[in-house]
Amino acid sequence: MLYYNFKNYEEFKNLFGIVKHGNNHESRKNKILLAYLKNKDLLHQAVTSNDYSFLHIANMTELENRMTNEILISGNEDEELPYDLRLMGRTYYSSIYETDENQGLCEDGDPKCVRYYNHKTGKIFKMKAGKLYRNLILETEFGRTLPKQVVTYLCEEFAAKWQTYTMGKLPKNKLYVNQDFKRIYSSDCCEGDFYSCMVDKGYHNFYKYSVNASAAYLENEEGKIIARCIIFNEAKDQNDKVYRLAERQYSTGNNDVLKRALVDALIKGNYIDGYKKVGASCNESNAFVGINGESLADRKFRIACDLDWDDDLSYQDSFKSYDMDTRTAANYCYGDLDLATTDGCLDDNDEDRAYDDYHDRYCDETVLVHVHGRDYDCDTDDLGDFVWIDGLDEYHHRDDVISCDNCDRYHLKDDSYYSTFTEEYYCCESCREKAEKKYKEENWFYSDYDKEYYEDLDDITYYWRWNRETEEYEERTISIESLNHLLFEDEFFEFDNVYFDQVNPATNLPYGYKLIKKVA
Repeated sequence: MLYYNFKNYEEFKNLFGIVKHGNNHESRKNKILLAYLKNKDLLHQAVTSNDYSFLHIANMTELENRMTNEILISGNEDEELPYDLRLMGRTYYSSIYETDENQGLCEDGDPKCVRYYNHKTGKIFKMKAGKLYRNLILETEFGRTLPKQVVTYLCEEFAAKWQTYTMGKLPKNKLYVNQDFKRIYSSDCCEGDFYSCMVDKGYHNFYKYSVNASAAYLENEEGKIIARCIIFNEAKDQNDKVYRLAERQYSTGNNDVLKRALVDALIKGNYIDGYKKVGASCNESNAFVGINGESLADRKFRIACDLDWDDDLSYQDSFKSYDMDTRTAANYCYGDLDLATTDGCLDDNDEDRAYDDYHDRYCDETVLVHVHGRDYDCDTDDLGDFVWIDGLDEYHHRDDVISCDNCDRYHLKDDSYYSTFTEEYYCCESCREKAEKKYKEENWFYSDYDKEYYEDLDDITYYWRWNRETEEYEERTISIESLNHLLFEDEFFEFDNVYFDQVNPATNLPYGYKLIKKVA
């Protein structure tokens, strides 16, 4: 264990221990990261090269960044991968696939797929982003050494980012960065439910008068806000380096794609230097990442905050710790006053109130919730991060829960059935089979003879099937594999590269051969 970034079994358990869910279901913390660290090839490479940096990866952001970089390097160095795929500003390499001038964007605007040219078939297709990325990973020497859990994780992250990237290319959403804090906290101006406890509360003037901040939001074509966040324009770390930080994002229906689209637009517009991580752990005060995806969790950020007892206070996700003497709010233990309150102003008399240990604040009433295997008490008026699962009669964090793509029922992600075809999760084997059948019907190619679907158009071809009732040939499809077998067994017949299942026994030629030959 001396090779790794934990000293003993206790530290190992803190990182990777088994936790129990409320329904007695057990799961391991950080199991994807653990699967990566247990890779024998990784350990052997570290020992032989005397480079243990890959064994010291401590979080998923770092894992994704390091693995992506190594995949890019491995592909670039492999002469057997001559074709370029330019995707989101990075160049991947393949033996078959290549992007054209669209750089992967589909002409029909499909945000979940990547457009590519197949050098094997000489045709342009589109493929689910995660599935294409899996192919690119496994084409590289480095990618083939990765555990399947890590590959799946990288594909899921790429697919989510690709969808955000492609949506950002569409002109329908417009970015605004201004001082209109009232607008972003008004339900009349927002599309749907943002699951925010501060909507319509009138505490937005905190951002106008107490801190140096900006309102950032995306509007759709109807002029409705679909995603918003606060930008703290002058946050300093422990080295007095100044950052412009985008606070936790909120969106219509808690849609993470819209949140990522907002962050992407702010990065492209050069409005921010870092942002609160989208998705899991977004409520943690140190869950900031840089605009290039690097973790900023080790930074101790603080902002100037001029706040008195009766001033408006909007609940704070990150800068919770306030020191009135220095007029400073921090995302670490600094002052003796708590800004994580929904009361609308500072309150130093909370002893008799219920405590929300998920949001780290006092409230009127709490309910038990489950987050990544841990139990919390959460404010009953602020359950936007949670989903009620009928089958368990429990609230679970939305990053631990997924909606079945077939029946729309919510279930725990750990209990899901994953499909490599659709790249979606399902609540049961039956739903997965139904979804895969539908996916193949819509995207694959059907062989009439085999009564099966094939992924590649080159896997099937056409033949003429003789209809005894109409005494005419009918065009049908057949797999190349079945056709070759039937030709070898003399059960099918070939004339001028045209295939037939029956011929005229009197002539050993297809029925009406001259006519068919002329048409062909």
